[in-house]
Amino acid sequence: MADMTGKQIPEVTFKCRVGDDQQITDDGCGFVGGEWQDISTADIFKGKRVGIFSLPGAFTPTCSSEQLPGYEEKYAELKAAGLDEVYCVSVNDAFVMNAWFRDQKITQVKCIPDGNLDFTKGIGQFTTFRNRGFGNRSWRYSAVIQDQIVEKMWIEPGNCADSEADPFEVSDAGTMLEYLNQ
Repeated sequence: MADMTGKQIPEVTFKCRVGDDQQITDDGCGFVGGEWQDISTADIFKGKRVGIFSLPGAFTPTCSSEQLPGYEEKYAELKAAGLDEVYCVSVNDAFVMNAWFRDQKITQVKCIPDGNLDFTKGIGQFTTFRNRGFGNRSWRYSAVIQDQIVEKMWIEPGNCADSEADPFEVSDAGTMLEYLNQ
Protein backbone atom coordinates (compact mmCIF):
# COMPACT_ATOMS: atom_id res chain seq x y z
CA MET A 1 0.00 0.00 0.00
CA ALA A 2 1.38 3.40 -0.99
CA ASP A 3 1.37 6.37 1.38
CA MET A 4 0.52 9.34 -0.84
CA THR A 5 1.13 12.02 1.81
CA GLY A 6 2.44 15.12 0.06
CA LYS A 7 1.43 13.91 -3.40
CA GLN A 8 -1.35 14.94 -5.77
CA ILE A 9 -4.42 12.72 -5.97
CA PRO A 10 -5.18 11.00 -9.28
CA GLU A 11 -7.33 12.85 -11.82
CA VAL A 12 -10.36 10.66 -12.45
CA THR A 13 -14.05 10.95 -13.21
CA PHE A 14 -16.60 9.16 -11.04
CA LYS A 15 -19.84 7.84 -12.56
CA CYS A 16 -22.46 8.95 -10.05
CA ARG A 17 -26.20 8.50 -9.97
CA VAL A 18 -28.01 11.60 -8.70
CA GLY A 19 -31.65 11.67 -7.56
CA ASP A 20 -31.96 7.91 -8.01
CA ASP A 21 -34.89 6.44 -6.11
CA GLN A 22 -34.08 2.94 -7.43
CA GLN A 23 -37.66 2.01 -8.25
CA ILE A 24 -37.58 -0.65 -10.94
CA THR A 25 -39.42 0.14 -14.18
CA ASP A 26 -42.56 -1.82 -15.11
CA ASP A 27 -40.62 -3.90 -17.62
CA GLY A 28 -37.92 -4.69 -15.03
CA CYS A 29 -35.14 -3.43 -17.32
CA GLY A 30 -34.15 -0.19 -15.63
CA PHE A 31 -34.74 2.32 -12.87
CA VAL A 32 -37.22 5.16 -12.57
CA GLY A 33 -35.87 8.61 -11.76
CA GLY A 34 -32.36 9.84 -11.32
CA GLU A 35 -29.69 10.64 -13.83
CA TRP A 36 -26.06 9.87 -14.47
CA GLN A 37 -23.60 12.59 -13.58
CA ASP A 38 -19.85 12.63 -14.15
CA ILE A 39 -18.04 14.14 -11.16
CA SER A 40 -14.30 14.74 -11.39
CA THR A 41 -11.73 14.77 -8.62
CA ALA A 42 -11.35 18.51 -9.32
CA ASP A 43 -15.09 18.98 -8.66
CA ILE A 44 -14.70 17.36 -5.26
CA PHE A 45 -11.23 18.43 -4.11
CA LYS A 46 -10.07 21.58 -5.94
CA GLY A 47 -9.69 24.51 -3.54
CA LYS A 48 -11.11 22.50 -0.62
CA ARG A 49 -9.90 20.62 2.43
CA VAL A 50 -11.67 17.26 2.34
CA GLY A 51 -11.67 14.17 4.52
CA ILE A 52 -12.05 10.84 2.74
CA PHE A 53 -12.16 7.28 3.95
CA SER A 54 -12.26 4.09 1.96
CA LEU A 55 -13.37 0.62 2.79
CA PRO A 56 -13.60 -2.83 1.20
CA GLY A 57 -17.28 -2.70 0.33
CA ALA A 58 -20.81 -1.51 0.92
CA PHE A 59 -22.97 -3.66 3.21
CA THR A 60 -19.93 -5.43 4.75
CA PRO A 61 -19.80 -5.83 8.56
CA THR A 62 -17.05 -3.46 9.80
CA CYS A 63 -17.82 -0.91 7.10
CA SER A 64 -21.52 -0.85 8.00
CA SER A 65 -21.32 -1.18 11.77
CA GLU A 66 -18.30 1.00 12.58
CA GLN A 67 -16.51 2.94 9.86
CA LEU A 68 -19.33 4.63 7.91
CA PRO A 69 -21.55 5.28 10.97
CA GLY A 70 -18.53 6.64 12.85
CA TYR A 71 -17.89 9.29 10.22
CA GLU A 72 -21.60 10.16 10.05
CA GLU A 73 -21.68 10.55 13.84
CA LYS A 74 -18.61 12.82 13.89
CA TYR A 75 -19.47 14.71 10.68
CA ALA A 76 -20.27 18.04 12.39
CA GLU A 77 -17.10 17.81 14.51
CA LEU A 78 -14.96 17.05 11.45
CA LYS A 79 -16.38 20.05 9.62
CA ALA A 80 -15.94 22.28 12.68
CA ALA A 81 -12.29 21.13 12.82
CA GLY A 82 -11.62 22.49 9.35
CA LEU A 83 -12.95 20.13 6.69
CA ASP A 84 -15.14 21.43 3.88
CA GLU A 85 -16.65 17.98 3.30
CA VAL A 86 -16.36 14.27 4.16
CA TYR A 87 -16.58 11.50 1.54
CA CYS A 88 -16.69 7.71 1.61
CA VAL A 89 -14.95 5.99 -1.33
CA SER A 90 -15.70 2.38 -2.18
CA VAL A 91 -15.16 0.08 -5.14
CA ASN A 92 -18.87 -0.29 -5.74
CA ASP A 93 -21.15 1.10 -8.44
CA ALA A 94 -23.37 4.14 -7.86
CA PHE A 95 -26.55 2.07 -7.40
CA VAL A 96 -24.97 0.00 -4.63
CA MET A 97 -23.48 3.04 -2.89
CA ASN A 98 -26.79 4.93 -2.99
CA ALA A 99 -28.72 1.90 -1.68
CA TRP A 100 -26.20 1.39 1.13
CA PHE A 101 -26.34 5.02 2.21
CA ARG A 102 -30.17 4.87 2.25
CA ASP A 103 -30.08 1.61 4.22
CA GLN A 104 -27.63 3.11 6.74
CA LYS A 105 -29.62 6.39 6.93
CA ILE A 106 -26.50 8.41 5.99
CA THR A 107 -27.47 12.02 5.34
CA GLN A 108 -24.27 14.02 5.86
CA VAL A 109 -21.26 12.04 4.58
CA LYS A 110 -21.18 11.94 0.76
CA CYS A 111 -20.42 8.83 -1.28
CA ILE A 112 -17.96 8.35 -4.12
CA PRO A 113 -18.54 5.22 -6.20
CA ASP A 114 -15.22 4.01 -7.63
CA GLY A 115 -16.58 1.02 -9.53
CA ASN A 116 -13.74 1.03 -12.06
CA LEU A 117 -11.01 1.30 -9.37
CA ASP A 118 -9.53 4.36 -11.10
CA PHE A 119 -9.16 6.44 -7.93
CA THR A 120 -8.27 3.44 -5.76
CA LYS A 121 -5.43 2.39 -8.06
CA GLY A 122 -4.24 5.97 -8.50
CA ILE A 123 -4.03 6.60 -4.76
CA GLY A 124 -2.13 3.33 -4.24
CA GLN A 125 -4.74 1.38 -2.26
CA PHE A 126 -5.73 -1.37 -4.71
CA THR A 127 -5.89 -4.88 -3.31
CA THR A 128 -7.80 -8.09 -3.87
CA PHE A 129 -10.01 -9.93 -1.46
CA ARG A 130 -9.97 -13.27 -3.33
CA ASN A 131 -9.95 -15.13 -0.04
CA ARG A 132 -13.43 -13.72 0.67
CA GLY A 133 -14.77 -13.78 -2.89
CA PHE A 134 -14.89 -9.97 -3.14
CA GLY A 135 -12.47 -9.64 -6.04
CA ASN A 136 -10.69 -6.33 -6.62
CA ARG A 137 -11.27 -3.74 -3.91
CA SER A 138 -9.76 -0.89 -1.93
CA TRP A 139 -7.72 -1.40 1.19
CA ARG A 140 -9.12 0.39 4.25
CA TYR A 141 -7.62 3.89 4.67
CA SER A 142 -8.49 7.52 5.34
CA ALA A 143 -6.92 10.82 4.31
CA VAL A 144 -7.15 14.57 4.56
CA ILE A 145 -6.78 16.17 1.14
CA GLN A 146 -5.97 19.88 0.78
CA ASP A 147 -6.60 21.28 -2.71
CA GLN A 148 -5.94 17.92 -4.41
CA ILE A 149 -2.77 17.17 -2.39
CA VAL A 150 -2.79 14.45 0.27
CA GLU A 151 -2.05 16.29 3.51
CA LYS A 152 -2.19 13.22 5.76
CA MET A 153 -3.00 9.57 5.17
CA TRP A 154 -3.79 6.69 7.51
CA ILE A 155 -3.45 3.20 6.03
CA GLU A 156 -4.49 0.09 7.92
CA PRO A 157 -1.62 -2.37 8.47
CA GLY A 158 -1.30 -5.53 6.42
CA ASN A 159 -2.84 -6.59 3.14
CA CYS A 160 -6.02 -8.61 3.10
CA ALA A 161 -5.14 -10.38 -0.14
CA ASP A 162 -2.82 -12.65 1.82
CA SER A 163 -4.68 -13.16 5.10
CA GLU A 164 -8.01 -13.13 6.87
CA ALA A 165 -7.08 -9.86 8.62
CA ASP A 166 -9.31 -6.83 8.16
CA PRO A 167 -7.84 -4.27 10.56
CA PHE A 168 -9.73 -1.17 11.61
CA GLU A 169 -7.28 0.68 13.83
CA VAL A 170 -6.29 4.00 12.19
CA SER A 171 -8.83 4.84 9.46
CA ASP A 172 -11.61 5.76 11.87
CA ALA A 173 -13.22 9.18 12.32
CA GLY A 174 -11.69 9.62 15.78
CA THR A 175 -8.14 9.39 14.44
CA MET A 176 -8.86 11.95 11.73
CA LEU A 177 -10.58 14.26 14.21
CA GLU A 178 -7.63 14.03 16.63
CA TYR A 179 -5.28 15.05 13.82
CA LEU A 180 -7.49 17.97 12.76
CA ASN A 181 -7.75 19.25 16.35
CA GLN A 182 -3.97 19.34 16.93
